[in-house]
Amino acid sequence: MSRPTIPAEIKRAVLVEAGHRCAIPRCGQTELDIHHIIPWETCQAHEYQNLIALCPICHRRAHNGEIDRKSLQQYKENLATKFYKNDSGSFEAEVVEIRRRLAEENDEIPGYTFQFDFPDFQTAVERIASRNIEAWGYELLTEFREMQDDYVDYERDESDPEIGGRLPKSTLVGTYDVLRRDPKIISVRYNIFRYYTGAAHGGRTTRVQNFIIRPFRPITIETLVGAKNSLTNFADFIRQRLSMEKQYDPDWLATGTAPEFVNFSIFNIERYCILFTFSEYQIDCFAAGEQHLRLSFHELKSVCDSDVINELEAYDL
Repeated sequence: MSRPTIPAEIKRAVLVEAGHRCAIPRCGQTELDIHHIIPWETCQAHEYQNLIALCPICHRRAHNGEIDRKSLQQYKENLATKFYKNDSGSFEAEVVEIRRRLAEENDEIPGYTFQFDFPDFQTAVERIASRNIEAWGYELLTEFREMQDDYVDYERDESDPEIGGRLPKSTLVGTYDVLRRDPKIISVRYNIFRYYTGAAHGGRTTRVQNFIIRPFRPITIETLVGAKNSLTNFADFIRQRLSMEKQYDPDWLATGTAPEFVNFSIFNIERYCILFTFSEYQIDCFAAGEQHLRLSFHELKSVCDSDVINELEAYDL
């Protein structure tokens, strides 16, 4: 089996934790790799607590044994301590009520508007979640700019520039709801609306961000299922439960719940259960809209990592 890529949420969290610099003290290089402290060949999993940001030189030294595993684990612990101690609490984005907003307006032809809100969690242990969501917002902005640049280049080559001046601006708006926030878990649900100049209509997608706060780490579908469990068994279980909720077209349901992590990546951790969301067209027609399935923690223990599930349901009121 080929080695899967590190989930974007996990990679982003590792880089934010390290301040986008090599984690080895006094190195500070900004060209970075993600290194498994316990080697991939042994753990066969991309777990946040086992990953550390290293520059290519330090990465090579770690693989050669010049930086031992115990030292790397200590450097990883030091990063979390330094983050909480040194983070100023200030953001570049402006404050909008109890949230912050990344905003960018471009008045070129055809131009664009970008607006991304994110929660401003002020306690020290929660602030790293805000930092991770902010970093994701900047990733969305970079992707949005690149899409717009590609469109502008196409317009210059293929169309009358006067037509481009009459087209509406491209738009991306990201809004959110915090579905769970307690001393253990933060779970945020995002509504992303995109419209690109010249398109027949805009499109809406749901995205999620889930974090365990103490000790901090992002929770992805890969984390939830766990390396030791079968994704096929998990997919079969979800498909069976969906069939109990509603009569879906069998072929559509089989395709939309095929054993691929991406098919189950939109989920939120609620107080007593996990809410799975399936996009339009995934398991039903567009007119039916998003489909949802809530499963209790108890139900999921048979097909997910039971240690992770136990951690998700253990929280202080």
